[in-house]
Amino acid sequence: MNIIQLSHYLDDLLNVKEIKDSSNAMNGLQVQNNGDIKKIGLCVDLCMATIKKAIFAKCNMMFVHHGILWGGLQPIRGNFYDKIHTMVHENLGLYSAHLPLDMHPVLGNNKALVDQIGLEEIKPFGEYEGQKIGFKGKLKPLSAEALGIKLEAEIGSSVKVIGSGEVKTLGLVSGGAADILRQAAAEGLDAYLTGEGSNHHFHEAIENDCVLLLAGHYATETGGVKAVGKHLEEQFGIQTEFLDYPTGM
Repeated sequence: MNIIQLSHYLDDLLNVKEIKDSSNAMNGLQVQNNGDIKKIGLCVDLCMATIKKAIFAKCNMMFVHHGILWGGLQPIRGNFYDKIHTMVHENLGLYSAHLPLDMHPVLGNNKALVDQIGLEEIKPFGEYEGQKIGFKGKLKPLSAEALGIKLEAEIGSSVKVIGSGEVKTLGLVSGGAADILRQAAAEGLDAYLTGEGSNHHFHEAIENDCVLLLAGHYATETGGVKAVGKHLEEQFGIQTEFLDYPTGM
């Protein structure tokens, strides 16, 4: 299977043409290569470090959450040139999926968090551009502190817990979606989980009596690329490898 065939499959699998993303995101095939796909490097972020990891691991394609093409047209020079030149020189293709990967009901980042937390009776939650991009559901009652400890153990990263009290209902959206805290509070949820937030989100959580859990932008978005990699291995026998490069953010 070559990268064009595989990209068409991923377009359909992740429904990239139907999902409305931010204006900065370009979902789908971003860098083409030649030959059959033999090994795919799975990454959260496309950067020079993950490109080098992919080359070292003898990958000829990368599947990432945050691709190289953001913000429209830009001159191909400096660090941007270096990354593109290296990929083309090494015959390393690139496919990126942003919101389509967050939202996927089976393989998405948010579904991975649902499974890690043990959220039950899940429903779509978190409106963005007229679509629900996350989930909400119920938990066996536990304290906010205990939920933070449980989440740290599951994702292997530190979790900041803002607020206190018993948590029985929770909404979640991976990445940098702290503004959706307001929707969680408006719906009367006990807690809201995302990756990162700003200073003012602390006060919003306390004043609205909605516990805010910040588990890291990177850490909350590793599940999707891993799930897609496992799916491709099962469907096509293509080898994949998760190339971990945590930012701590």
